[in-house]
Amino acid sequence: MFGFNRHDVRLLLNLFKMNIRDRYLGSSLGSFWAVTNPLFMLGLYTYVFGFVFKVKLPGADTTLAYVIWLISGYGPWIALQESIMASTTSVVGASGMVKNMAFKTELLPIAGTLVGVINLAVSLSFLFVLLLWSGASITWHVLLLPVVVVLQFSFAAAIGIWLSAIAVFIRDVIQILPTVLTAIMFMTPIFYSFESMPKFAQSMSVVNPLYQIADGYRAILLEHRVPNLSGLLYVGLLSLGMFYFGLIAFRRAKGYFDSAI
Repeated sequence: MFGFNRHDVRLLLNLFKMNIRDRYLGSSLGSFWAVTNPLFMLGLYTYVFGFVFKVKLPGADTTLAYVIWLISGYGPWIALQESIMASTTSVVGASGMVKNMAFKTELLPIAGTLVGVINLAVSLSFLFVLLLWSGASITWHVLLLPVVVVLQFSFAAAIGIWLSAIAVFIRDVIQILPTVLTAIMFMTPIFYSFESMPKFAQSMSVVNPLYQIADGYRAILLEHRVPNLSGLLYVGLLSLGMFYFGLIAFRRAKGYFDSAI
């Protein structure tokens, strides 16, 4: 599929392990930071919004309801952000391998995308603890969660396959990307509800894949309903198209990587 075979899956997993190992190389706690970093951020947001600002959802008696609502959108977001960042820098960061080894370099951004799996696992675990603490029930809708997870990482891979190739020739992409992602986060209804947005912004959010992904998590975990199927289908088709054409562009450009890295 897409020119990959089962042998590439083994290489993909090895590249993923290498990404995790190299990221925390030289630190005393090693890969333990992959868990503690997102856990610290989630705990910080819980403290700030739950105990300092004491934000409440309309009709809720406690601030815990808002914290759970926030984490259900923000947790997947930090995983998506980690995936896109790692994927974008994957080719430049593996310049030695690209120059000296013969392999399918298009596996690098895909492996970089998988880095966000750890963040997502930590975020969902944290969220489930909050749900149990609040006394909320977990319904059969949780079985639909893998669908949203797959769509999330498919979208990240589709973005990463483009940005990783562009970053080889234009390194400024790596520098500006965190700022752009932060701006997109605040433009997406993650910290505030969709209903609180102006009408024109609501129309734009409907075609925002990040909103559809966040809404999918909230529909399953908080509202106990089937997510918006048309929205998820839109994300899936968009990801498929972007990945397909991005893969073609990547394979055409990779012949020039040696001279550009």
